[in-house]
Amino acid sequence: MSHQSSLEAERRAISEHGRAMLQQGLTTGTGGNISARNGDRIAISPSGMPYDEITPDDVPLVDLQGEPLSGERVPSSERRMHATILRERDDVGAVVHTHSPYATTFASLNEPVAPSHYLIAFVGDEIPVSGYATYGTADLADLALDALGTEYDACLLKNHGTIAVGETVEAAFERALMVEYCARIHYQARNIGEPSLLPDEEIARLRSTFEHYGQSASGESEAVAPAPEAAELLDEREAVAALGREMLDQGLTKGTGGNVSARDGDRVAINPSGVPYEDVSPDTVPIVTLDGDQVAGELAASSETPMHTMIYRERDDVGGVVHTHSPYASTFASLDESIPASHYLIAFAGDEIPVAGYEEPGSAELGRRAVDALGDDYNACLLKNHGTIAVGETAEAAFETSLMVEYCARIHYQARNIGEPSLLPDEEIDHLTDRFADYGQTGGN
Repeated sequence: MSHQSSLEAERRAISEHGRAMLQQGLTTGTGGNISARNGDRIAISPSGMPYDEITPDDVPLVDLQGEPLSGERVPSSERRMHATILRERDDVGAVVHTHSPYATTFASLNEPVAPSHYLIAFVGDEIPVSGYATYGTADLADLALDALGTEYDACLLKNHGTIAVGETVEAAFERALMVEYCARIHYQARNIGEPSLLPDEEIARLRSTFEHYGQSASGESEAVAPAPEAAELLDEREAVAALGREMLDQGLTKGTGGNVSARDGDRVAINPSGVPYEDVSPDTVPIVTLDGDQVAGELAASSETPMHTMIYRERDDVGGVVHTHSPYASTFASLDESIPASHYLIAFAGDEIPVAGYEEPGSAELGRRAVDALGDDYNACLLKNHGTIAVGETAEAAFETSLMVEYCARIHYQARNIGEPSLLPDEEIDHLTDRFADYGQTGGN
């Protein structure tokens, strides 16, 4: 059997990402489905089968009309919708359909998700809503295709769920994560205020930037610089690799979002751009200078290198920087609202968590905004319509502050939901800031 007829890689990706869809909370039970095209054949999730039981051999094949071709399992009831999109959109090689809860909330409101977070540009200038039709019907397929058109890479399905598309299953799945993340941020911001929305021209600029995000389009990267020597910034590279995985495990980001760096003298170890955190090992962590020039590492350094290196140049006390997309803090970032001292742990950051003005991600201008917001007094700030920055003497200390930022943001958000938070006075925050300066074993606290 030929590779095209067996679609081994596509069936394996569907099996793996079906489990990931469940683990990431993008669906419950057996809801949702995934497909991938190779030539004139489509591999698609089997109907009604638990994701943790699906092996590549269980994934059936259908043609471009959605008609079954091979496989012992019955193909998904949504095969018409998948086949229609894959047939009509030449740029699409995979489709992920989820029932993710925040995005589906807007689908049930029949309301598009507006651009209150920059990651919406992975989809378009908003996340539009298709009309309603019964699941599994040709009518739903047509409505989904109409909502996507040629310019959107995801849409909501009214009273139903979401659709995300991409060149590969991996790309479509990453986009499905971004849909749910943006929907959550917008939902939470709407709960307590009026989100600040990005203008159309900024979304258009971001869409262009995202076309070249990460490593090469093929998933392989040409060598950017020689591999680092075994002992070169080894502790820092180990910290970057470990904390990237921890950032994901602790819910401080989704997908490949965010970045971590650690400094030793005039060299900085920083995670590679667009590489899944579980795939980053110490020997794949790039090294850059304080001016942002990459001097070691075969993978391209994070797109946010200019922001990290500008912070290091301006703050001699900083040895680690952690940038996250943590959901509660990012909610306040999308409201363009600082987080006041409604919990004593805010003293890890300062007397509040201020907001840096919006600039394009990855730009030197964003670095300048972050430096200005941090000043000399703050160890964390929010990035408007974006996420958070935390700094510390080490990457581990910066990560601890990132956890405190998200915790304080959550407490303040939840308090705002049901009342008026009580704020600590400035003199108490000053006292706490002094105590936290020596916090831990050496400080005796």
